[in-house]
Amino acid sequence: MANELKSKPRMTSEVRFGNSRQIDAEALRELAKNDPGDFAGKVQGLIDTGKFTWRDVRSLPGLLNRLMDIQVPARVMIAGEERAIQASAFPLLVGGLTIAGINEAYQNVPTIGQELVTEMESNKKIVEVAGILTEDTQIDRVDEGKDFPEIGAGEEKYEIRSKRNGRRLSITAELIEENDISGIVDRINALGEIAGEFVEEQTLRRVCDIDGSATSPTEPYVLRLNGTGTALYQTDADPLTRLPSTGNRVTTNVLADETDLENARGRLAAMKNSMGKRINIPMSRCTLLVPDALAPTALKILNSELTPGVENEYSPWGVRGVYRPRLLSSPKMDDLSTTAWYLGDFQKQFRRKWKLRFEYVTLGMDTESYLRSRLAFQARIAWDCEIGAVDYVYVVQNLAATTAP
Repeated sequence: MANELKSKPRMTSEVRFGNSRQIDAEALRELAKNDPGDFAGKVQGLIDTGKFTWRDVRSLPGLLNRLMDIQVPARVMIAGEERAIQASAFPLLVGGLTIAGINEAYQNVPTIGQELVTEMESNKKIVEVAGILTEDTQIDRVDEGKDFPEIGAGEEKYEIRSKRNGRRLSITAELIEENDISGIVDRINALGEIAGEFVEEQTLRRVCDIDGSATSPTEPYVLRLNGTGTALYQTDADPLTRLPSTGNRVTTNVLADETDLENARGRLAAMKNSMGKRINIPMSRCTLLVPDALAPTALKILNSELTPGVENEYSPWGVRGVYRPRLLSSPKMDDLSTTAWYLGDFQKQFRRKWKLRFEYVTLGMDTESYLRSRLAFQARIAWDCEIGAVDYVYVVQNLAATTAP
């Protein structure tokens, strides 16, 4: 099940008027004027520790009037290199607050996708992950004086592509003049939430290979074997030769009791490694991934101590069982299928490649947009990530009938 988010303790700002939470704009102005070199670092330190947030701002016009005419040094990344620039103190401050707000909103989106993949970084649009296929002579004895046989090796190449995405927001001068801080915070929250939702839905869709393993397969495929998009979940071993003859898709296997889990486990036990031998995939490393519609049934099975209908027999899938996997579920799975479920070592099979981690850019009033339409502040978040399978033998898909989701 997706973990519940714990509320974080609120910290009070160190910059305030008396006993109120209102930000002392005059103190910020004095800091920017008297110590411009440390302004960005000190303010960012307060933002990073949660002691200064958008919720602590009371008068945005006052903040603007006191900071917009002061230039302070800052460092920015340009074409991959850090550069020193002079920037207005106001957009620098508001940019820091906005990035922190986007980050907080993103982190507060409940997700399970990160538990189903292994993260990786790459600046390439297309990455190839090589899987070694060992070719052995199968000789089980080498006599004295004889040469040890040399193994051969081939490769299976798994391709992971890229997917660029992003959103931006604009804050008008009117919003600042009207001190509409709640409206600004709502926009910032939406930016972070949208990013979190998109990445989560993309991850679940790829792990389930909804497009590539459909009845009529289509792009995007999560499995690109030797550069060719291939259905990940199949009922045979063509062209995925290390699958058993019945494939990694178990049909007519409704999740109702432990016998259905056993059917899935049996299929995992038939998977083969690069030498064509069976793989030992411990259930302790496996995850049971189900839609919310099947979560109550899965919980009942995994939390049962005894085998139903058998007197005094402990269930191998229950709380004392040796096969008990970790359970993950999300209502977002129900948008893909309310009956399909999955069992296996997901992090062994799936990589989430980040070509661009979340990149944030903010602009102030010294831009053409302010001249044209009084856009006082703009922020943009961009990311580039894609999920790819780097093997096909570690997860099985289970269908209630025979039709793919």
